[in-house]
Amino acid sequence: MLFDIDETMISSDGAGRRAFARVLEREYAIPEEIGHINMSGKTDPQILKEIFEYAEKPHLHSEQTLAEFYKHYLEVLKEEVQLSKTYIIHAGIPALLERLAAQEEAYLALVTGNIEAGARMKLDRVRLNEYFPIGAYGSDSADRLDLPEIAVKRANEYFNQNFSKDEVVVIGDSVNDILCAKHYGAKCIAVNTGKTARSELEKHSPEYLFNDLSQTEVVVSAIYA
Repeated sequence: MLFDIDETMISSDGAGRRAFARVLEREYAIPEEIGHINMSGKTDPQILKEIFEYAEKPHLHSEQTLAEFYKHYLEVLKEEVQLSKTYIIHAGIPALLERLAAQEEAYLALVTGNIEAGARMKLDRVRLNEYFPIGAYGSDSADRLDLPEIAVKRANEYFNQNFSKDEVVVIGDSVNDILCAKHYGAKCIAVNTGKTARSELEKHSPEYLFNDLSQTEVVVSAIYA
């Protein structure tokens, strides 16, 4: 099972967005309002590229700038995660993860657009890192479509398994979660806990679509269907 993070498992009260905006303003003189693009389901490097292009500073998009940005971003993100007052775990997540962790045939990993250090920082506040020994991240590829394959390759090695595509399930809240699942050939369980309208998720035909993941046994049945 490949889990997305933001708005699928947690809501960080906009900690990542605020961290992006603060660094862009401070280090690159890009006004905060320009950072208010749609980030849903995108990778961190993709978001940064779009912001630089929108701000008419595409020359800033380089490996060196990305490394510099992430250094500052992680410092600020740590502050923002700690300061967030409405940091929540979405309904059903703790029970679902406990249920899956108790099953020998269930293997959990992350698929997220966050860079790895940012992903781990966000999950650490709500003590969810322990469920996910591995994952694929925005720091692995700017293209979200690449991430399931990367995650599965790591899972094969880490768990000493050989997972077929029909054994892989992507669980996420955005259109891009659905698209990356379909691109890889995996099942998608979409959850309408994010900012994407349910009707928009339906257009992309995930195998299952839930309002939230609070009905543990129903969700588990969908995973293994």
